[in-house]
Amino acid sequence: MAWKKINVLYVIDTLFVGGAEKHVATLCRHIDSEKFHVAVCTLFSRDLSANEPYAVEIEKMGIHVERLGLTSWRDFETFKKYLRVINKENCDLVHAHTVPADFWGCLVAKTLRRCKTIVTLHGAATHLSFALRLQRIGVNRLFSDKIIACSSLLKSRAMRENYGRDDKIIVIPNQVDTAVFTPSNRGDTVRAEYNIPYDAIVLGSVGRFIKNKGFDTCLQIFAKVQKKHPQSKFILCGYGEEEASYRRLIRHLGIEESVIICARTDVEEVMAAIDVFLFVPYSSEGFGLVIIEAMSSGKPVIASNVQPIPDIVTDCVTGFLPFPERVTTYMEKVCIEPFVEKILYLIENPAARKNMGIEGRKRVEEKYSTDIVMKQIERLYEAVVHQYPSASVWQT
Repeated sequence: MAWKKINVLYVIDTLFVGGAEKHVATLCRHIDSEKFHVAVCTLFSRDLSANEPYAVEIEKMGIHVERLGLTSWRDFETFKKYLRVINKENCDLVHAHTVPADFWGCLVAKTLRRCKTIVTLHGAATHLSFALRLQRIGVNRLFSDKIIACSSLLKSRAMRENYGRDDKIIVIPNQVDTAVFTPSNRGDTVRAEYNIPYDAIVLGSVGRFIKNKGFDTCLQIFAKVQKKHPQSKFILCGYGEEEASYRRLIRHLGIEESVIICARTDVEEVMAAIDVFLFVPYSSEGFGLVIIEAMSSGKPVIASNVQPIPDIVTDCVTGFLPFPERVTTYMEKVCIEPFVEKILYLIENPAARKNMGIEGRKRVEEKYSTDIVMKQIERLYEAVVHQYPSASVWQT
């Protein structure tokens, strides 16, 4: 039987720079347009006059983006606009991302338009407020037909903390476009822009500038490395509330001439310009998209040994997990010396650096490429919309 094209609406808080936002853009770019029609809606774009980078990127693909500025549950006019989007796109399925867009997007779509709904869990936030916890429980139990967890950690947390059901939650990892993040990129553009010599060793990290990401620790690690390798550089790519404190720390450490802070959307060029990727979050990430972007770019990864990073990075094969010795969900303290030791080893052993990069690329091609992950997601869409009796239709 030939099915009609499935109409999918992606719902998210905003489309500013972030892992979930990039994920939605990747879904839009790689979904099979012969089988699916997609549109995108943001529910919490407060400043509708501001440019949201991924909204611009998605619109360039020829995909409609509707930006809404929901203010509260009493904002009935915005909810009406959202319903009009659902009607206009003739939605079969709403796929929602980020809190609280997932709750409101699915609640309205399921109760008022009887759409099928899927939610992707991206973050590993704990200590939620009572209201947000109720929303999580509502999403898990009532307003979603299926839930995608980006890691087994997120699935176990949803089940343990928010009454998620094992049969409803499916682990599908984040994906990376291996044609964009590729070892063939040379990084010359970024190195030239920041006057980085071609033979300088560059460490790098990418992400939102918030405390949990551990970028202050990354800077302290680099300061130690830089004493032994004065020509080395560090690129910190991102934006956020902690930027001013990072700049103060850089001045305090005396490494102003060797650190570049930048906010860029061409992360693939940043990855190409670095030699070793450093990622030191203090507590569990939902997934760690930047890790597979670095690995896809052929870069060795040095990261903290917190879940779910050990599921992605194989210690001593695709990189190093130097601290803590045993995998954990939270680092009560951070010892920077093990990180420094492994970075120095990779700087002084270019063959090891190259081999780890090759192994990382292989792992991404086997598990995290868009070719592999998109098939899982598309099969799930078909299973939910057409109500297939078995999950085997989407599993690889």
